[in-house]
Amino acid sequence: MKKTLLMAALLAAPLAACDGGKTDDSGGSTDGTDGTDGTDGTDGTDGTDGTDGTDGTPPSLYEQLGGETGVYTVLDAFLGNVLADTRINWMFATADAANLRLQLHDQICAATGGGCTYTGADMVTAHAGMAITDAQFNALVEDLLMALDTLGIPYALDGSQTIDPLLLALVGMQGDIVTDADGTGVYFNELGGYAAIGAVTDAFLARVAADSRINARFATTDLARLRQLLVEQVCEATGGYCVYTGQNMLDAHAGMCITDGEFIALAEDFVGAYDDVGVPYSTFFDGSQLGDGLVQALLGMQGDIVEECP
Repeated sequence: MKKTLLMAALLAAPLAACDGGKTDDSGGSTDGTDGTDGTDGTDGTDGTDGTDGTDGTPPSLYEQLGGETGVYTVLDAFLGNVLADTRINWMFATADAANLRLQLHDQICAATGGGCTYTGADMVTAHAGMAITDAQFNALVEDLLMALDTLGIPYALDGSQTIDPLLLALVGMQGDIVTDADGTGVYFNELGGYAAIGAVTDAFLARVAADSRINARFATTDLARLRQLLVEQVCEATGGYCVYTGQNMLDAHAGMCITDGEFIALAEDFVGAYDDVGVPYSTFFDGSQLGDGLVQALLGMQGDIVEECP
């Protein structure tokens, strides 16, 4: 890939002018070997035949990037990094990976003169409701630059390298993609995002497992699935880009005959998880502290979870 880009750069560069006064051992510049015999390029072999782009059609940026093979090579390395990046990979948990790859290819191809038509949504529409922060956007850019480093593709972000225009175009999209720049506009981001919610969930489940008042209720539970559902539920409820795939609370707990005492034990374990990970909350969960909103939401579920059984 690196060689492809280097060759493309060479093809895109203007050829040095020939020195018409150069002489050689066979009679200077008038013996036919200086170009008047057609061997110096006036026969069209130096590029004036259109082979180097001097016919007015220089190679597109798409071609300079290596065309189909080159762009897909970068995309695959980039997407591999994104899917391994815990800062942002959860955003792609339900994405159609093949379609995402195709849409990104078409977008790059169209933007770099490859002749493709991008049929996806514009950046504002595509990222609406995702509450993306500057930190998350920067993580995405870092994943792309890491892919370029792995492939040995040079970049400078100042226009001096072949791929720079594409990178600068991506950076220019930040205003359309980021909707919660500093992470203070959406409760999910205020809580610390996906990683923080995962940490609270883990601490909560650990406390539940050690709580003899209720742990028997979870003896046969698929804890990995339960964790996933809890994270999804909290993420979606607090404005994060997640989709809760479980049942509503009334249906999920129907027939379980959960008592008020058991529910209170569960709520106490949740607040204890806050203590474990350092999320602040007020004494009466009055909304004055960061963690109060989630506790209020949990307490509001009591009527759907508790069931009096004969």
